[in-house]
Amino acid sequence: MKNNRNFFNLMGLFVFALFLFSSCTKEEGVDPTPEETKFTIKTVNNNQFGYILTDQNEQSMYFFAEDVKGESKCSGGCGNVWPPVTGDIYDLLPDSYLDQSDFGTITRADGQKQITYKGWPLYYFSPEGDGVLEQPREVLGDGRGGVFHVAKPDYAVLLGKQVVVEGEPAVVYLTDDRGVSLYLNTADEKNVSNCSGGCANVWPPFKKSELIVPSSLEYFDLENFNREDDLGLQLSFEGFPLYYFSQDEQVRGRTLGNGGGPNQTFFVIQPEIN
Repeated sequence: MKNNRNFFNLMGLFVFALFLFSSCTKEEGVDPTPEETKFTIKTVNNNQFGYILTDQNEQSMYFFAEDVKGESKCSGGCGNVWPPVTGDIYDLLPDSYLDQSDFGTITRADGQKQITYKGWPLYYFSPEGDGVLEQPREVLGDGRGGVFHVAKPDYAVLLGKQVVVEGEPAVVYLTDDRGVSLYLNTADEKNVSNCSGGCANVWPPFKKSELIVPSSLEYFDLENFNREDDLGLQLSFEGFPLYYFSQDEQVRGRTLGNGGGPNQTFFVIQPEIN
């Protein structure tokens, strides 16, 4: 009997201790249930495109060339096929391979906050325009019209589309990965820059080591070559050395250098689109 009584006493103390621990946990605000999953943008390795951006459900995301100025030009019927990736930047949790500072938001015409990456508004793809998205990890929207491309963190160049010459139609042209315009000089020779010294101060050479391009371009059209001065490597497109224009001030969507230079030989690059 004594042994039984000791056993039940010990059991009682154990239950009481559990009760106290539970009460303290609640009082101290410790929630034992898992925290609700935050909206996440992460990188997923795709067999065709390498690393692409997806959400936590591995739903692929896209860039739109007409958004080169950082504003969404896709609404109405376009927005049905390409639903914007929306949310509050403060609720966004990028994975460890992405830099939080590369993300931002814009306010769409309907008041929604759309997530941007390197200044490009992000979209999903709904093949039928009915709100039903493609399957996770699918990239069926890539290359549509030569202006929608799967979002990647490592493009060397991208494509913008806008009116460059007043009164003429919009054109598709080369930009860097943040939408800053790139130029060629018709006075150059193949993989030879004739713009050095003061010229190179106004038209800084464009450099990029990894040559990852959107699918509407050909990889082999890009090439690094050694300049003949001390400025090192420069990237060329179809043999034309590529440049920034200093007066664009690295502002995305500016094309102030088009038709520029002492002899008006610098122009945005309008590639043939696959």
